Amino acid sequence: MSRRSLRHAVATTASLALLAAGVTVGMGAGIASASPACALTQSVTDRWAGSFGTPYTLSKEVAGDGTVAAGHTVTYLTKVSGSGALVNEMRDFHPAGFQLVKARVNVKWVIGDQQWTDVTSTAVIGNNSVIAKGGGWTTAGGGVVALETTYKVPDDVPVGTQLDSGAGTNIVLASGSWNINPMGVCVTVRPPNPVEAGSGSLDDLGFGSVNTGSGQVFGSITDPQGSLTNVIGGVLGNVLGNMS
Repeated sequence: MSRRSLRHAVATTASLALLAAGVTVGMGAGIASASPACALTQSVTDRWAGSFGTPYTLSKEVAGDGTVAAGHTVTYLTKVSGSGALVNEMRDFHPAGFQLVKARVNVKWVIGDQQWTDVTSTAVIGNNSVIAKGGGWTTAGGGVVALETTYKVPDDVPVGTQLDSGAGTNIVLASGSWNINPMGVCVTVRPPNPVEAGSGSLDDLGFGSVNTGSGQVFGSITDPQGSLTNVIGGVLGNVLGNMS
């Protein structure tokens, strides 16, 4: 399934306003192209010939308020949902220079429902990407396949820098490979807070950090579109055009 980057996807002015709120809408042929506005979460839903008309949703979000101090950590969550197909790859496209600290997947099992598994040691590190591979994780019965990635930000990134990122997956259907990079899920570099400046991080003090991902930080893992898109998506419905 060929997918154009969201940078080349078409959008109206109204669509860009909704992108800033965390939802992707209004895409179709014949409208002037525009870059996606940066947001804490983005979501794209599409169907294609190989999915037999079934829609699938790829979403990504950043933990916390979307800011991070240089030299500290930031966490993203990428999710895929659909109606039964298996997923054997989850991909996170991170800004240049980011170093992977931890990766884990959350998938639905026959017994035990959604569960986390650490995949830091088995993840494939590519060119500004981290890929988790599996034998086939199911989206049946409302199952959501999620990849959580935590990175250390380079020490020399200037304050105020806004860094975009992307996401991708491989759905085990004909032409089911899907990459959207960049996706408009951004993190902004800020000055270190007093705790970070004095000790390294809240984690070093044993208090944890808002940048450490979890189901509580991100909201429900089984919400396929993330926490922000659901608010607008429930009103608008699926107004996304075919991006193939």
